[in-house]
Order: sequence, then structure tokens, then C-alpha cells
Amino acid sequence: MLAAIFAVTVRYRRPILAIALVLAVFLAVGRRLSPSLDLILGHAAFLVGVLACLLAALAWRRSRPAALLVKPEVRAFATEPSASQIFMAAGLTFVASLSLGTVHLAGEGLFMVLPILLLVAVGVHLAAGWRGVAVELRPEGVHQRDFTGSLTVPWEALAPGRPSRPAVKAATLALTYAQPALVRRHGILPLGRRLRIDNVHPWFIADTIRYYVDHPQHRAAIGEPGEYQRLRHALTSPPTGPVSGHAS
Repeated sequence: MLAAIFAVTVRYRRPILAIALVLAVFLAVGRRLSPSLDLILGHAAFLVGVLACLLAALAWRRSRPAALLVKPEVRAFATEPSASQIFMAAGLTFVASLSLGTVHLAGEGLFMVLPILLLVAVGVHLAAGWRGVAVELRPEGVHQRDFTGSLTVPWEALAPGRPSRPAVKAATLALTYAQPALVRRHGILPLGRRLRIDNVHPWFIADTIRYYVDHPQHRAAIGEPGEYQRLRHALTSPPTGPVSGHAS
């Protein structure tokens, strides 16, 4: 049941976030019309916000899939957008609605700063949820986009036998560069040496990247369904010798 809810949320994340934003504005404005509406709509905003945050927590704690999306139209294997991030963005939107529907815009000092900071936080999470943070493996290298920019790491830039497997609950994956000059960053806050992997099993994505680092002959086929099946078979087959890059 929850898996189906998370899948639908990821698939329709933009309509969901747009509806959440419209409803949050409606609740904030409606609360100022009368004391009775203030009470009813305030409780509604609180309950929806709590529910969204609870779903975000459940999505965060769920077992992450050892799988990637096959995207032949862009020749890539990609992680799916994070359901937890989408629910958190919606939850913060309703929390902001609850706060803005209560404070008076004529306030001063801290009472004006806090709503502004809250709006900034909501904007950041909405932008991230709308765009969807994902890691893409392409024939030319590893690509990650963020709402603030993007990071492109050619396969030749990565050190052989890396990356190592991170902790099983890791939310990021550290990259080791052999040729850092080849790495390209774009945006206002360029990403560093870590990939965000909270929506895929950490060992699976680490093993997959390391496989293509060490097997350049298979990179050109990335994005094809047949190559994805071959990759999964290669990763699950018993090794014929010592495998470098695995954490003990």
C-alpha cells in the first residue's frame, strides 16, 4: 500500500506540489476571514502538514530499491526522485501556511524574520521536489542535477576500483577522482564530491558506478534495456576473483 502511494507521489510529484501550494495559500488567506474559519482551517493545515511529514518519515525509512530507471530516450540509467523529499516539501508548505495565517505582517524584528526564513525553506524544498534530485549514469559519465545546479563526472575522471560501498544507510556517496580537472559543475551552488543517493540502495549504486569505471567497453550501451539486464546479471554473479573497492 505504502509502496504504491510512494510510486504515485513520485510519478505525479509536480501536480501534487502545485496542488499543495494552492491549498496552502487558500488556507492561509481563509483563516484571516473570520475566527471560525481560522479555527477550522488552522486545524486542517496542521493535520495535513503532520500527515505529509509522517509520510516523509516513512518514505525515508523504507528499504531503498536496488534498481535504476531505464531511460532509453536520454540514454541513461537513473535513480527515481525521492518520495521523502516530495512529502517533506508538501508538509513544510502547510506548516508555512499555518504560520503565515497566524502572524501579523505588521510585526517587527524576529516576528518578521522567522516567516521569511520559513518561506525560503519552503521555496528550497519545493524547487528540489519539483525538479527532482537524481543520479544519472550516461555513456559519457555520471550526472547529478539539483535545483541549484548540476554535476557531470566523466568516467575517465573517476579512480579505478572506486567508489567503495558506503554504510548501508548512507544518504550520500563519496566519489574519488583520478582526474578532477575533467569534472564539470554548473549552477549557483555547485555540487561537490558526493552524490545524493537517499532514493536508491547505497551498495547497488556504488557497485554499478564502479562496474562501469572498471569496464569501459560496456559504457556505450548504457540506457538500453538489454544492457540493464546484462548489468544486473553481472552484479549478482559470483566474482571470479578479488573485487576491489568494497568496504570490509
